[in-house]
Amino acid sequence: MNIQIIIAEDHPLVLAGIQFLLMEHKPEATVTCTTDFFKTIAILEKRRFDLLIMDINLPGGDKVSMIHSVRLKQPDIPILVCSSYDEQLYALPFLKAGANGYISKTAINSDFITAVNQVLSGRTYTSPEVTQHAFRQLFNARDDQESLIEKLSERELEVAQLLVKGASTKSISQHLNLSPSSISIYKAKIFEKLGVGNVIELTTYFQLNR
Repeated sequence: MNIQIIIAEDHPLVLAGIQFLLMEHKPEATVTCTTDFFKTIAILEKRRFDLLIMDINLPGGDKVSMIHSVRLKQPDIPILVCSSYDEQLYALPFLKAGANGYISKTAINSDFITAVNQVLSGRTYTSPEVTQHAFRQLFNARDDQESLIEKLSERELEVAQLLVKGASTKSISQHLNLSPSSISIYKAKIFEKLGVGNVIELTTYFQLNR
């Protein structure tokens, strides 16, 4: 069965390397190459493909937004991002935007072929390092939220969230149907428990622990 693959890559040596690997491991594939994003979109408008392998720093492109542009032309096309950009920083944003896989240009050949096979089969590919990074982010976020809830009572948390949104003591008292003096007491307890001195520091605390 013939597989239609399009490669969007503007570095000749990298492009040649990807072509070589595909010819060696996917001899049934027909490979089309482009060197800028405008040409890529133009080709996607005219022909259907089974896989797009794309750099994220293409002339005419705008990094993450390129995923959306590709999806407008071919909504179901599997997209494998292949980039020299730090995968710890860029992989998750591209996957969230709709890419099916992200692999570093420094990856070994066998990992590249694994990525191609997984994306072609409808699965998502990331390196083990990126997967571990994603899990750490998930669990850290969960732990931070749990610790925040543990530190504050339900009412204190409610008051704190309103303070972070910029509400005044008077407006919070009206919203919660409590006296302004009660809100001031809650506010003092919140600051003491979280070790902050003012609303600005409280806002920063919430931003860092979400």
